[in-house]
Amino acid sequence: MLRPTDPPANRLLSPPVLLGSLLLVGFAPFARGTFGSIVASGLALILLLFDLPHTGIWLPIAAGFALLSWLTGRAVLRDRKMGNDPGWFVLDEAAGVFLVLALIGAGTPLDILAGLLTFRLYDIAKPWPVRVFEQMPGSLGILTDDLAAAVFAAWTVWAVRAAMPGLT
Repeated sequence: MLRPTDPPANRLLSPPVLLGSLLLVGFAPFARGTFGSIVASGLALILLLFDLPHTGIWLPIAAGFALLSWLTGRAVLRDRKMGNDPGWFVLDEAAGVFLVLALIGAGTPLDILAGLLTFRLYDIAKPWPVRVFEQMPGSLGILTDDLAAAVFAAWTVWAVRAAMPGLT
């Protein structure tokens, strides 16, 4: 169900909206960012099941999603009616999830789950300085708060690993 702040139905399949919403996942009825993060984590699990990662693949994927998010965000924000950070735009969550996975060297499903949960915690709570990044202008503001949340999430996972070495 579309919200009043969402693009009209006839624009849902336009490339910027389709990409920015992670193939329409961003139009979930609630918790849109969480759904986008879950889809990105699901992709990571699929890559893990096919034994592709060997941890080195996460950073290039994160960089690709970040670049795509920044470029797509620029296209979306050309339409002033979309607002500064449209709620349906969840491509930045994918960049954040994969950045966490890169920073923690995710190699197991438990690592992916830990990355997802801690990323969502920081992305939703937006503690200082994550919130500061959100105030950057344009497409960078959409993206950088998620990347900052990913860094905080990775620090948290590393701290838990250090405190409980037998956990992973």
